[in-house]
Amino acid sequence: MTKTESLEPFGGDVAEARYSDLFDRYKQHLGWIGVVIILAGVGTWFYFRSESIKSGRADAAYEAALQSVSSGNLPLAQSDLSKAATRYAGTNGGTESAMALAKTYYQQNKYQEGIAALRAPAADKGDLQYEARLLTAAGYEGLTQWPQAAKEYEAAASIARFDADRVSAQAMAARAYQAGGDKATATKIWTELMGDPKGAFATEAKIRLGELQAAAIKG
Repeated sequence: MTKTESLEPFGGDVAEARYSDLFDRYKQHLGWIGVVIILAGVGTWFYFRSESIKSGRADAAYEAALQSVSSGNLPLAQSDLSKAATRYAGTNGGTESAMALAKTYYQQNKYQEGIAALRAPAADKGDLQYEARLLTAAGYEGLTQWPQAAKEYEAAASIARFDADRVSAQAMAARAYQAGGDKATATKIWTELMGDPKGAFATEAKIRLGELQAAAIKG
């Protein structure tokens, strides 16, 4: 054997035979990998297709329930909204149904029932969680449970997607803390809001802080 031959142990026909044997050995495994990839793709398509259909049905159920609200038949409206909210929980249509249901309870001064209707949407990390938190806070305000209302407003602020929504929720939280007698927390939030002179709530923050300081002097 020459030196050149010793450096090419897999050259020519030998290499071709070995690569062919290697391909045959793993051909079945490669085939299964392809099948798995295809099935995964099909499964993903079916999932998103199913979610799209569910979302469409949720929107339709919500619109149908609103017709019951418009008709003035409150018991039927609440029944339809409750069914839509439960059946399509986790969808925008389901959340909107729950929020509309809560509003019908609030109109009857049934704040606890309205808050209960919002429990799932407020916890859900969907597109309308911010609005559900605000509406939950409004229910606690109706019950004059100011600390709970303030916490819901702060929770809404923490998930707000836009600065305007965030500072608006913070201002609502500060008002609730102030109404509930938590002057220290209210002062902290109003001070933060006044720190932005061009902010939408800077003027109100200045006035509220003046009120808190005057109240502290009166003792």
